[in-house]
Amino acid sequence: MPDINIYEVGPRDGLQNAKFKITTEEKIFMVEELKKANLNKIEVTSFVNPKLVPNMADAEEVFTSTKHLGNFDVLVPNERGLVRAKSAGATNYNIFFSQSDEFNYRNLRKTLPEIKNSYRNMLEDIDRKNVRAYISCLFGCPFEGKPLDSQIIEVLKIAEEFSDNIVLCDTIGAAHPTQIKTTLELTKKVDSNIALHLHNRTKFSGKALSNVKAAYEWGITEFDSSIGGLGGCPFIPKSGSNLSTNQLIAWANNNNIETGVELENLSKITNFVENKKKHSVLYC
Repeated sequence: MPDINIYEVGPRDGLQNAKFKITTEEKIFMVEELKKANLNKIEVTSFVNPKLVPNMADAEEVFTSTKHLGNFDVLVPNERGLVRAKSAGATNYNIFFSQSDEFNYRNLRKTLPEIKNSYRNMLEDIDRKNVRAYISCLFGCPFEGKPLDSQIIEVLKIAEEFSDNIVLCDTIGAAHPTQIKTTLELTKKVDSNIALHLHNRTKFSGKALSNVKAAYEWGITEFDSSIGGLGGCPFIPKSGSNLSTNQLIAWANNNNIETGVELENLSKITNFVENKKKHSVLYC
């Protein structure tokens, strides 16, 4: 058994705002190679409005072409997305929201109470164990700053209603180790598994790994990451890049922490990503 679980978000979060062109076949190749490298928890696509996120317009084809590889997850921001996901055969769903009113408006065009009611209706028949609830901008928001403890507890309670698996997101790479541990203490008020989704504010900061260390010391054993550090939030300024799967595995290996994945197993997909990035403008 691994000491930590790596939840790979490259095919969805990593590609949603990519500045390079990538075909449906290449997305399928990504998922296949990640699976071959023993990354078994993968967010493969997002059933969102293709006019708003055109990189995810082929969600049905990507999911149906990879579902034989594992019971992978998909992002569903609303009921229409859930209907599409169900039709494609998906059974594990990711949802998201924030304590930040501005974030919620920019991403979901709803207030927090409206979001709660919407998810309550659309997930009525979905088991909590099949939902992963992301709380965005939990460590700082570019519009509203750091949340109060009372706000954090409120959104934790909302997430708990829908999911056995709550993911705390450092959407703008603002968190520091002390804040990570202080926030994690608040999660003791909910009965759900806790994971972290971390960003580096700049491509080369490596700050996310300091937060991984702090969270691991606290007791967190599941972390989101993206192959080659791909991705960020397309609707949030200066969201930075996702924690790199490669760097996370290297850090774990250097600290005798078992992940079940060896870096050399990722060489093919890493080279593919790096070649793609060479043809892109620097994202975030």
